[in-house]
Amino acid sequence: MPMNDLDRRPTKMQSAVLLAAGAGALALSLYFVYRALRFFSFDPVILGKYFPFRWVIMGHIAGGALALITGPFQLWKGFRMRYRGAHRLMGRVFVGGACVGAACALVLASTTAPVVGWSYALSLHMLAIVWLVCSVLAWRTAVARRFAEHEAWAIRSYIATAAFVAQSLSFELPLVTRLGPFRDVATTLIWFSWTVPMFGYACARTLRRRPA
Repeated sequence: MPMNDLDRRPTKMQSAVLLAAGAGALALSLYFVYRALRFFSFDPVILGKYFPFRWVIMGHIAGGALALITGPFQLWKGFRMRYRGAHRLMGRVFVGGACVGAACALVLASTTAPVVGWSYALSLHMLAIVWLVCSVLAWRTAVARRFAEHEAWAIRSYIATAAFVAQSLSFELPLVTRLGPFRDVATTLIWFSWTVPMFGYACARTLRRRPA
């Protein structure tokens, strides 16, 4: 009987790489959440253009934070195999947080992003839609007990979640700031933040698949 990809145990090298990647993702997520806490001051100076939509930005940050922090545990095979009940509970938190974060991102992309430019707003719309659709399909395939597809959609959802962090933090890098004004580079960075990881994941998923 052919072995399912979900049942195949990773090698020690693969486990080490996955553990390092998960720890790095969790650390980066916690740093981002810490940086985002300043928005909860409701200070108009800090919120700037987001002040009229302060509850929307709070929902976006809170939902995204829940997805960011629970995501590594959801994708950690050892955790989900050993603590199935916790995996299901955290899965609901992950999907709920991602859907709230994505829905709020769509509102912000429609209200505050057009001030920067239509291409910037469009790029945020697409990222938010990808985030929402991947999260819903991760939940739907889990309910349907199509676990191989569920894992794939959960990974895609987390990639979209992390893309918001990646593109946000990248604007603070000296290398990025030297590329030009925010208006000129933001759109490209947002597209890169999720399309490149999605392409890499698709390649890795194809290469690791073994014939039946």
